[in-house]
Amino acid sequence: MLEAVDQVPPHASSYLIARGASKQPKHPDAGSDMRRRWPRDIARPLPPWFTTRQRLLFADLGINHDTALRAHFAALRHGSDLASELITAGMLDEDRFGEIIARHLSLTFEPIAEGDRIIDPAAMLQRSPPRLLKICNDRLDGRIFIRPTIECLDAVASYLARWPRISRIIRVTSGHSATRAIDRQTAAKRYRAARLSFSADMPRLSARTVIEPMQAVIALILVATTIALFAITPAFAFVLAHVVATGFFAASIAFRLPAIHTPHLAIATHEALPEPGVLETEARAVPVYSVLAALHHETAVVTTLVAALDQLDWPKSRLDIKLICEADDAATTAAVSRAIAGKPQFSLVVVPPGEPRTKPKALNYALPLAHGEFLVLYDAEDAPDPAQLREAYLRFRTGPSNLACLQAPLVVTNGDAHWLAALFAFEYAAHFRKLLPWLAHRGLPLPLGGTSNHFIRQHLVDVGGWDSHNVTEDADLGIRLARAGFRIGTLTRPTYEHAPERWGVWHRQRTRWMKGWFITYLLHMRQPRLLYAQLGLRATVVFQLLFLNMLLSSLAHPLLFLCLIAEAGSIAAGYQFFAQIGWLLWLDIFNVIAAYGLFVVLSAVAMEPKERRGLQYRYLWLPAYWILLALASLRAVLHLVTDPHNWEKTPHGLESRADHDAHRHRVEPFLGETHFPAACGGLPQDAASLP
Repeated sequence: MLEAVDQVPPHASSYLIARGASKQPKHPDAGSDMRRRWPRDIARPLPPWFTTRQRLLFADLGINHDTALRAHFAALRHGSDLASELITAGMLDEDRFGEIIARHLSLTFEPIAEGDRIIDPAAMLQRSPPRLLKICNDRLDGRIFIRPTIECLDAVASYLARWPRISRIIRVTSGHSATRAIDRQTAAKRYRAARLSFSADMPRLSARTVIEPMQAVIALILVATTIALFAITPAFAFVLAHVVATGFFAASIAFRLPAIHTPHLAIATHEALPEPGVLETEARAVPVYSVLAALHHETAVVTTLVAALDQLDWPKSRLDIKLICEADDAATTAAVSRAIAGKPQFSLVVVPPGEPRTKPKALNYALPLAHGEFLVLYDAEDAPDPAQLREAYLRFRTGPSNLACLQAPLVVTNGDAHWLAALFAFEYAAHFRKLLPWLAHRGLPLPLGGTSNHFIRQHLVDVGGWDSHNVTEDADLGIRLARAGFRIGTLTRPTYEHAPERWGVWHRQRTRWMKGWFITYLLHMRQPRLLYAQLGLRATVVFQLLFLNMLLSSLAHPLLFLCLIAEAGSIAAGYQFFAQIGWLLWLDIFNVIAAYGLFVVLSAVAMEPKERRGLQYRYLWLPAYWILLALASLRAVLHLVTDPHNWEKTPHGLESRADHDAHRHRVEPFLGETHFPAACGGLPQDAASLP
């Protein structure tokens, strides 16, 4: 029987793959809202494929004439097929559709068994899901599994009538069965690649090796020289170190100062964005948009996340949402399975357990399964603006050809709950709504945030995906894209999230961030000449200022305060040495005032008035916040040596709240309710539902 698979006539796929829907002319009202256009669509003549066979099929499916036509015109606008529109709208069960269409073709409906082997599974990965699969089982019996469309039902029936012997090995299956089969058969290869392919292909850009021997030698020489200077000439060493540090602080302040003049980005923009089809100047399908979200021990927020992603303003038939869980996290896996039941645009990807246990490894494992032209990454606690995908699509289609990534702003919604969350909100506002847009506007490299990164999928693959050993894979990827000649832009439609309210949660998260930034700086400085050749002078200077400022200023902040106190006290006591270098005291005072003032101004002008209302007094906690940042940075340096690849996960839900033990939380079950900020628009009705 295996020979029969290879003896399928070459032209068979034109019938069995059933691509008829994509070959039909684009509807003249493409891009209009489906429900708003249905009354006009119904008045149009029947499509040429709408024959007696389809009428009988719709009768068996329980789909009336008007609904079928509405779904047909929606499929034309979206570049999908009629059954996909009905299934993703919740009007048709995929397995039931497969059983009925198999009966109309006198075939058998059958899921692909675990023992079946796909012939050339790698070629099937990028199809969404494939319409035809060649299968061989353990007994070497060959079969063909197909997923015919309604539009091509007559063509498939005619083919089977002309080639009756082929019917014996043909089965009808469902899309989710085909997807699971491909997932199973490619799992081992994808897992090996997710863990090690980046470090094998780009060893000098991988965080698998934290520090190279030459870097270690240079670091030891610098430390030894510093110790020797302080031992031999402490006064000179103090002045030299002080001048270098304060000069760098001043340069970093000057670097950020122009970001104040970045045009204000309002986070709650409500103007209508065009439908995807309107942006096209040629007859082409609305592209598939893949959404990836990695979850680990996240049962508390699964329902909320699924509800948020279900609101995304994109045709559901062109959405590919993958929630990624670890195989040994049974609770989250079960919660995801329950939450996505009946939502065909969602699927669960289960990652085998193993080291490194990091988010980028999970993303790399799922990336080959994502079949969208565009791809976005979200975190478990995120609530993205529903129009974010359409804004990103508009920017990609109208931007330069080397635009590879777009970063959406992250907005903290619980700034009024705790002073830590308030400072976090200020920090995010200055970073995502002022500094990053300023860098992006000038074509400079920028470190991505860990979520809400929109990619052209092929460009992401071109640079190797994510580094599975880097605990800040986002910052590394941003620099790697810049080194490859790609540009990164920013969006205005935000993603809402909660900031940690407990010091322990915040401390572990910030330790991981600082450790990852240390590692990212080290790996990109392994070949400084190559870095300069790829980025150019201006971008290389920006890279140094961005990373060294974040790393050194956080460590030096407590020392700056100690120096201020020591200098002021020594001058007051009349010590001759400090009296001669009193100008250092004034330079330190300037740096402190400028650094604090710039943070306040940047965050204040970035935030909406209603956002910062009632939070202004929280700025008084800024010195304490930066001291805590220094403690996290010191811990990051320790982990850099002892545990460089450990991913200290940030818990979400009640665990991150300051009042997590409060009585009101003991009766707060997660039953599917979702509460979004007003700027998010609440929970609108499902725009893709068919009446």
